[in-house]
Amino acid sequence: MIKHIVMFKLKDRATAPQVKAKLMELDGQIDVVREWEVGINIGASSKPYEVVVNSSFDSLDDVAVFRKHPKHVEVVAAIQPYIEVSGTVDYER
Repeated sequence: MIKHIVMFKLKDRATAPQVKAKLMELDGQIDVVREWEVGINIGASSKPYEVVVNSSFDSLDDVAVFRKHPKHVEVVAAIQPYIEVSGTVDYER
């Protein structure tokens, strides 16, 4: 199983609920996604990322299918104006 983690640092922390809601539109919509969770950071940090996606896939090939899926591409385009920077980690579990 592949864990696919994406963290987003937002231009304005106040937009975190809107970004989370948009990302949650993907929940259950793409068949290669095994687990989908989106959270808003509640911890204190000097350099926080505000939103995180924690997802699981059967393989890296499935992650590639997900990245190109039209629904994913649409959501990425919708949240892009709110994102300052993002980071991704894929690892085998």
